[in-house]
Amino acid sequence: MLIIGTRAHLEDLDRSYTYARDVSVTAVAVGSFSGGVGSLMPGGPRPTWSLLDKGRIVSLEQFDVTPIVSLPTATGQSMAAAAGGTLVVGLEGAHLLAVSPAGVVKEITSFDAVEGRDAWKNPAGPTPDLRSIAVSDSDAWYANVHVGGLWRSDDQGQSWQNIVAPESDVHEVVTGSGSTLAAAAAIGFGWSTDAGETWTWTTEGLHDSYARAVALDGDTAFVTASTGPTTTDGRLFRCRLGEPLEQCSGGLPDSFPFNLDTGSIAASGGHVALGTHRGSVFRSRDSGTTWELAAQGLRPVNVVRFSS
Repeated sequence: MLIIGTRAHLEDLDRSYTYARDVSVTAVAVGSFSGGVGSLMPGGPRPTWSLLDKGRIVSLEQFDVTPIVSLPTATGQSMAAAAGGTLVVGLEGAHLLAVSPAGVVKEITSFDAVEGRDAWKNPAGPTPDLRSIAVSDSDAWYANVHVGGLWRSDDQGQSWQNIVAPESDVHEVVTGSGSTLAAAAAIGFGWSTDAGETWTWTTEGLHDSYARAVALDGDTAFVTASTGPTTTDGRLFRCRLGEPLEQCSGGLPDSFPFNLDTGSIAASGGHVALGTHRGSVFRSRDSGTTWELAAQGLRPVNVVRFSS
């Protein structure tokens, strides 16, 4: 299932099935079969949730959505699935919530007390953003503050460690298998194979250093990059971890006149999807070698995710 969330609807593109209309999809979180992180038994779609209109969380069933909870304020920005179906939700102002499977909302107050928080600045808004959240196979939580660095918790949000400094200007973090994670930042593309203890950063192969979105499929990374926050030259790249990036072509435009933003890429099992602010979705079934236009004429695409 390829889940597409736009400013106007939520859809499974594979089945041409619309879950909800007249909603703006803020985020989509997908659980795992691999042992705890939002896990269910294998054999069907992975457990999937969506954050709608910044304030309502629903779970996606085969042909319906089930309401889980309305947040105390409609300021949600990001969401990820943690162990046992707990959802970690990022809010405007760089605050965090944990939502239990039963819909019980708990503030993660430890994140409001991390060192250096008072110095966080957002060039694009009055308060820092909680731009993306990721959770590893071992239930380590990663919170990406724009602009306030990348933070890790190994104890379900009770304490936090800074693993990428604020000046790197991270725009998205994702986790892979084991202790692998990757980040798109203003300084380029970065990855770690030890849960963020050490990082490798590169711009080799990019046309410019400003990376905005990232996805991992095994040891293959997909990264969007551009010339800056107000770019007219956004492009998609791929690489095996440790090798130079190369631009994706084979059916994609040579360049997009805008940023390919946080949440715009998904990759799983050799399938890759890219959504754009112009309402188009491109898809590859061969790890980004060739592409087809899978949808167009949509409202701006906020997020794409594979759930099976």
